[in-house]
Amino acid sequence: MKRLVAVLGLVLLLGALVWAEAPTVAVFISTLKNPYFVTLADGAKAAGEKFGVEVVIYDAQDDAALQLSQVEDAIAAGVDAICINPVHTEALIPAVEKANEAGIPVFSVDRDVLGGERVCYIGTSNVLAAEQGAATLIRYLALAKRDLPWRVVILEGIPGASAAVEREEGFKNVFKPLIDGGAIEVVADLTAYFDRAKGYQVMSDILATTTDIDAVIAANDEMILGALEAIKAAGLKVGFPDGILLMGFDAIDDAVAAVKTGELVGTVAQAPYIQGYWGVEAAYRYLVEGWRPPEGTLVYPPTGALFIPTPVAVVTAENVDQVAQITRTPPALPGTK
Repeated sequence: MKRLVAVLGLVLLLGALVWAEAPTVAVFISTLKNPYFVTLADGAKAAGEKFGVEVVIYDAQDDAALQLSQVEDAIAAGVDAICINPVHTEALIPAVEKANEAGIPVFSVDRDVLGGERVCYIGTSNVLAAEQGAATLIRYLALAKRDLPWRVVILEGIPGASAAVEREEGFKNVFKPLIDGGAIEVVADLTAYFDRAKGYQVMSDILATTTDIDAVIAANDEMILGALEAIKAAGLKVGFPDGILLMGFDAIDDAVAAVKTGELVGTVAQAPYIQGYWGVEAAYRYLVEGWRPPEGTLVYPPTGALFIPTPVAVVTAENVDQVAQITRTPPALPGTK
């Protein structure tokens, strides 16, 4: 036993010597134009301060080629670990593979890729979360006692981004039986690229052809907030029970404020702050303490990565005051005490 203790002590001492300088974690963000990812970056920085990690933030500006180049630059600079929020599920596979070849551990956050080795994916089950958002919208439509069929607009995210693909799947898992049964008619199903201005433009174009709309659901808050402004600009009423019902996704501050005023019936609250925080914490613990996803960690079906889920809830008028508790307080990283 004494020998075992001595060996363990030596291992810890060697680890401390190896990391006498702060490890460097490169955090690759799809776009800092979106407040959601600003919050994710804030969480990453907070973990860096907590654990003594040098965190370097890269903004890909929604450009997959730029993000690949940024990863290559970080590898050349000798970073110790990578946290990537990929612009595209397939286009960033080479970035992960290059990190693998360099022996740099990769952690994906909020979005995942479809290839290369990742220690884990830290984020939301987008399919399940989207199902919750769609089901909540259906509940409000039923409570409003609208005539059938309910006429619904769907705004999709960036084609090929894992979050866009998976949220579309979740929405349609809920809507398809109702569409098949004649309870829902899809007025339009278009991409607005996760962008507020494009959400406004796409919704304006839809309203130019018809104003007979019961609800709009979007794969992120930026798009739904753009749609909200377009609807208001057209002089139409929003909100429960007798306006157009709007459901967002991300629970950014502007969307939560709109839930409070009743302009949105809800938004799906993820935890970008916790995603960024856990991404850097996991990288630190992997490098310094030998952390690995704990035994029994599930695989994320869309991508095959080991999955560390972060909290999620649908924010409505009923629970809007609890948002900060859900999204800003990091619980213990699974596999740690």
